[in-house]
Amino acid sequence: MLGMPVKFLALGLGLLLITSCFYSQQEVIIIEKSTNLQNIKKISKKINKWSMPVEGNIRKTFSIKNKHLGLTFDTNTGKNVRTIRNGEVVYAGNKIKNHGKMIIIRHPFGFYSSYTQNKTLMVKNGDFVNKGQIIAITSKVPFYFEMKKFQQPINPLKYLK
Repeated sequence: MLGMPVKFLALGLGLLLITSCFYSQQEVIIIEKSTNLQNIKKISKKINKWSMPVEGNIRKTFSIKNKHLGLTFDTNTGKNVRTIRNGEVVYAGNKIKNHGKMIIIRHPFGFYSSYTQNKTLMVKNGDFVNKGQIIAITSKVPFYFEMKKFQQPINPLKYLK
């Protein structure tokens, strides 16, 4: 009888460890071991980096000290805005002052991304979006992007490629 709960616990722990591999934000290095040093191969991969929301140079970076809690991009009207990762649109509109047309997406594990100063929105509240999907079109105002983890601002450059 005691064996069954232990098996379920072990299975759950194993699934948790496997799942965490897919959501790692660190570089993974795989080394093939060999007795001959000339045969050692090093393969390095970036796993699950999130994609940039727009094409363009970053004009202003994240700084808590300067109260700039996101990234400002040099963009012109008409650039595609893409979601950085799969998620659910929890806000799409222009009711928040000084942000223009804005989208907020909830991602797994407590992450949120917000895309502001858009001309046109291509999604609505409740939509599920995929990484790289076009969700908006930029306006003439420089595009602004923020990320949060459990409502705390985080530096997007630590996650974006």
